[in-house]
Amino acid sequence: MLLAHKDVFLRVEQVEKQMIKQDQKIELLFDYLSKFIEKEDRPRQQVGYELGNKK
Repeated sequence: MLLAHKDVFLRVEQVEKQMIKQDQKIELLFDYLSKFIEKEDRPRQQVGYELGNKK
C-alpha cells in the first residue's frame, strides 16, 4: 500500500511539472499578444500607389 501512495505522489509531481510548463507557455503567448496590440496603436504607413487627380 505504501508503494501505491508513492506512485500516486510521483504522478502528481509529474502533472504539476507539466502544468507549470503549460502556464509558462500561456504566459508567453499573452506577452506576444500584448506586443501585437501595442504595435497596432501606431499609425500604419500606407502601401501602394498614389493616384493623382486626373483632369
